[in-house]
Amino acid sequence: MIHRLSVLSCGLLAIGLVCACAVSEATRQERAERLARLKENISTGLAERKFQIDVSQAHPQGRGRTIHLTSSYSVRVSGDTIVSYLPFFGRAYSVPYGGGQGLNFTGRIVSYESGVTRKGEHVITMGVESSEDVYVYTVSLFDNGSASVGVQPRQRSYIYFTGNYHEE
Repeated sequence: MIHRLSVLSCGLLAIGLVCACAVSEATRQERAERLARLKENISTGLAERKFQIDVSQAHPQGRGRTIHLTSSYSVRVSGDTIVSYLPFFGRAYSVPYGGGQGLNFTGRIVSYESGVTRKGEHVITMGVESSEDVYVYTVSLFDNGSASVGVQPRQRSYIYFTGNYHEE
């Protein structure tokens, strides 16, 4: 009786392992296909200058702390236009009465440079003008979708954000 239970439990264990390996292999393949699609979407979006970065953390200069964002913030580029919807934490040197619009604006991209590092990181540097200020946006984007956005305003302190490439 004990021997039959041992054989039965070993058989069930073997079937379970085979199923687990099959599921694991399927998820690896699905993950590889998803990453290949994401890489292609990123390349296409950057080539067409049409992409969006959703940010989830802010890193103000000189504060030494990370701020986890609870609302949806993003930077969207479409041709020669940028839509910046970002919070600002830091010093303002010269801003309009009432604080101005900060990093929430639709502006014109006056310069655009892009390249890829040896590690496969896409780096995009954009000079941007709004009605209030002049900015330099530096977007670093990896093929897995993780991204950072550095913003250097002329009238405020530097701040950068981390987040992910937005897939449509």
